[in-house]
Amino acid sequence: MPRAKKAAPVAPESDSEAPALAASAVELVPLARLRRAPENVRHTNQAVDIESLADDIAAHGLLQNLIGYAGDTSIDKAVVYIVGGGRRLQALQRLLDLGALAEDFPVPVLLRSPAEAIDLSLSENLAKRDMNPADEFLAFEALMKPGLLSPADLAKKFGFSERYVKQRLRLAALAPEILDALREGKLTIDAAMAYAGSQNHRLQMKVFATEAKKGAHAHHAMNIRFGISGAQMRTGDALFKFVGARDYEAKGGRYEDDLFADAESLDGRKLRDPDIIQAIASDRVHFQQARVLADAKEAHPTTSDVLVCPGLRLDRWPKAPKGYELVDKGYRHDLGSYDALRDKVGALGIDLVGICGVDHGGRLSLSDRFFVPGARLADIIPPISHAPRETPEELEAKRRANAVRSVAAFLAAKKVRDDKVEGRQFWRTTRPDLWRSSEVEGVGECYAVGVDVLVTPDDIDAQLEAAAVEYDRQEAERAAEREAKQRAEEEAAAAEAAKRAELAAMEPAPMVVQLGDLMLFRWADGCWYDEREAEGADPVYQFDDLAEVLEWAEAEGAAVRESWATLEACNAALADDTAAEDQVDQAA
Repeated sequence: MPRAKKAAPVAPESDSEAPALAASAVELVPLARLRRAPENVRHTNQAVDIESLADDIAAHGLLQNLIGYAGDTSIDKAVVYIVGGGRRLQALQRLLDLGALAEDFPVPVLLRSPAEAIDLSLSENLAKRDMNPADEFLAFEALMKPGLLSPADLAKKFGFSERYVKQRLRLAALAPEILDALREGKLTIDAAMAYAGSQNHRLQMKVFATEAKKGAHAHHAMNIRFGISGAQMRTGDALFKFVGARDYEAKGGRYEDDLFADAESLDGRKLRDPDIIQAIASDRVHFQQARVLADAKEAHPTTSDVLVCPGLRLDRWPKAPKGYELVDKGYRHDLGSYDALRDKVGALGIDLVGICGVDHGGRLSLSDRFFVPGARLADIIPPISHAPRETPEELEAKRRANAVRSVAAFLAAKKVRDDKVEGRQFWRTTRPDLWRSSEVEGVGECYAVGVDVLVTPDDIDAQLEAAAVEYDRQEAERAAEREAKQRAEEEAAAAEAAKRAELAAMEPAPMVVQLGDLMLFRWADGCWYDEREAEGADPVYQFDDLAEVLEWAEAEGAAVRESWATLEACNAALADDTAAEDQVDQAA
C-alpha cells in the first residue's frame, strides 16, 4: 500500500484576522488570444499526454478554467497570458490545429494581475503535489522577484514553515546544470540539497563534474556533502581566526547558513566570501613577516630569512631555497627537540632559513622545521648507523637460545611448584574464561584456570643445562613426528598412484568408478558422467575418457575407492552395503 506524502511544515497560526478571500471573476476569452506565459510555474514535461487530454476535452468539454493575465495594453492588449492550466491550453490548441475547435472558441479564464496570476498558479500546482521539484523551486523564486514578499510572507501565504521556503529559494539558486539534472531525474532531491550546501556555482559544478564520472554510483548525497564541505571555509578555520569576524564583515564578508543540516557544524558557520579572508590574511602575513624574521634572528642569530608557507597555513612547507634542505628529524628521538637542533645550528655557525605560517589557533608562528645548506645537513642530523646484518647461523643460534631459555623458565616454575616455595605462587586476579573449553584425554571437557608462578632470572639460569637437554628431546620428537607423517603421505600417494595405474590398465574399461564420494558411469558414447545412462538423465560432470577422469581425480585429490566391470556388479555391491547398514541400524 503506497504511503501518503509527508506534508510540509505548517507556519504557526497568527492571532490576526484571516484575510478575506479574493473574488474569482472568470471571463470568456477567444482561444486565438491565449498564449502560454513565460512565468508559468511548470517547466517540466509540458507536452506529456496532451493527445489524451485533448480527446477528453473533445468528449466532455473543458471542466476547469485557466488562470492568466492580460497583456500590456500599449503593445499586446489582445493577448491573454496563461500561467495556470498550460497543459489544458496545449490540448485546446491541439484541437484547434485539428479543426475540432474554432479560433473564437470561448475559453473560461480567471483574469488577475501578473503577480496574482503567478501566485494562483503556484497554489494550484502545490495543492496537487505532483510538480517536478525543480519547477517548485523556481516558482518560489518567481514569487520573490518582485521584491514585495519575504520568505516569512510566502510561508504564511502557502502554509509552509519559513525554513521550508528558504530551502526552496536556496535550491532554486542551484547551478542551472544541476537543476536540469534534477528535472530529468538524474539525481534525487537529497542530492540537490547536498549541492545546495554551498551557493558557490563553481564549487557546485566542480563536485557535480566529479560525481558525473562515477556511473551508477554518481550523485550520492553523502559523497556530495563531503566534497562540498571539504572545499568550504568556516569560522573555525585558522585563517578566519587570524583575520577575525570584525574585519571580515567590514569588508562585506557574508555567512552562509546551512539550511539542510539539523545543527551547526563543529567547525562553525560557512563563509560565503572566503576570498576576503584569503586576501586580508595574505596582506597581514607578509606585513608581519619582517617582525617574525627579527624575532627569529634575536633567538638564533644565524637566521638569514623566514619563508611563508604556501596557502599561509602552517601545514605545508615552502619550496626549499636553492642548495638548501629541510631539517625534519621525523621519529628520531635521539636528536632531541627542534630547539636543540636550532641551538646546534647556531653553535656551528650554519645559515638557517625559517618557516612561518598561521597555526591552528590563528596565530602567525614559526614552524619547528627549517632549512639549512644541504652540504651541512649531516652535521645537524647524522645518518643512522645500522649494525651489520646477522648471518643465518647467528639468527638460528639466537632463536635456539631464546627457546631454551623459555623451556628453562618452565622447568624453574615446575621446581617452585614441586618445592612449594612460599610467596611464589598466586592465583590470577582475572576471572577464567568459561566460554571456551577443551577436551583433555582421560579427563574430558575442561576449563583453564590460571595460576601465576614467579621465577627469578637466577632460577632460569640454574635450569639452562637441563632445559637444553629437554629442548633437544622435544625437537627430536617433533622431527620424528614430521618424518612419520611425511612417510605416511608418500606411502598413501604411492598406493593411490598404483590404484590409478591399475584402473587405467583395466581391459575392458570398467562401467562404474567411484572417486571419493563421486560415482561416474560410462555411457554408450564412451564418455563418463555422474548419472546412469537413461532417458532424461541430466548429468553435471562429463569426461571424454578414463584418462581425463583420472587426471581430474589427481588434481582434486579424489581417491579411487572402487570400480566395477558391469552395472550389475555395481548394483549387487551397493545392495550388500545397504543390507549391512540396515543390520547395524537394527542392532543399534
